Amino acid sequence: MRFSDGLTIEAAATWLPASTESGYALVADGAFAPEIPAAAGVIEVPVSHGESAPDMAVRAALQALESAGVRPADIGLLVHNWIYHQGHDFWSPAHYVADRTGAHNALPFGIQQMCHAGAMALHTAAAHLTADPSYGTALVTTADRFGPPGFDRWRGDYQVAYGDGATAAVIGRSGHGLRLVSHAMRAAPEMESMYRGADAFSAAPLDHGRPLDIRRTKRDFIESGGMDRFAKTGPEAVRTVLLQSLSEAGLGADDPRIRYVALPRLGPKVLGLMYLPVIEELLTAQPLHLGARTGHLGCGDVLANLADISAQRLLAPGEFALLLTGGGGFTWSCLVVEQTFPDTA
Repeated sequence: MRFSDGLTIEAAATWLPASTESGYALVADGAFAPEIPAAAGVIEVPVSHGESAPDMAVRAALQALESAGVRPADIGLLVHNWIYHQGHDFWSPAHYVADRTGAHNALPFGIQQMCHAGAMALHTAAAHLTADPSYGTALVTTADRFGPPGFDRWRGDYQVAYGDGATAAVIGRSGHGLRLVSHAMRAAPEMESMYRGADAFSAAPLDHGRPLDIRRTKRDFIESGGMDRFAKTGPEAVRTVLLQSLSEAGLGADDPRIRYVALPRLGPKVLGLMYLPVIEELLTAQPLHLGARTGHLGCGDVLANLADISAQRLLAPGEFALLLTGGGGFTWSCLVVEQTFPDTA
């Protein structure tokens, strides 16, 4: 999809708890082997010791709104996203985030698409603003808290450490910020069993055991021959979305204005299997990995990368960044953004 020219990410924010866990400190304490943090590619991860995921989303939302100079009452659409427990079993966290943010005129709803949900929410919000300009401004939030007893952030999965935190992005038409240029997506639903394994459907959350054992379902997937298919399908999907997004943006793969390709905040083995070979084959732009001190933020990686690109002023006006991501199910996508020129009026 090529977005309408007026849509911009007017501000993006990441809110992280002040407390952290160092993987190597835990190794020194004998909690687990050195290969655990090394495989995840992280030094430390933020850890919430009381702040709920939706409350973290509110903090990120207010930070983004303040940076954008947008009043909460002017938000017409709020899309909240998560991959793990939001603190209650039977409710709408999107409406909670809208209420606590003060976005009382917004239409709130949630998207659950595993780790791709944040990118899907940006796409959905932009499509809504294009189809119905009366929404005015949209707010996208993500938040997760990966704590015990239900989740083992270091050992519950392979080659990834999960960090607590929230992200937010304000999408509008001010023309200031990162212009949304294009976004290509591809799904491979035949890979959905990676996170289901051979388990029967349960009657209630965590019936299969606590904490969640993602490695177990992945082992079932591997034993069924799924990983061989995934190792072929994944890079092909990344290549497809990268080339499609560039085509829709009117950019060549060797365009010198493409400065960076931001990667999901995953471990080096996953990046080396899925993303880096395609980037090295097709692009001259620099890969950008920003997760050494956050770990994987669930569906927040794309928004966190946007926030870092803006905060660190990594793009000059007229330069582009590509943001790659993927999520269980499976879905992959590539987002193209352009740094706008400052207002010279």
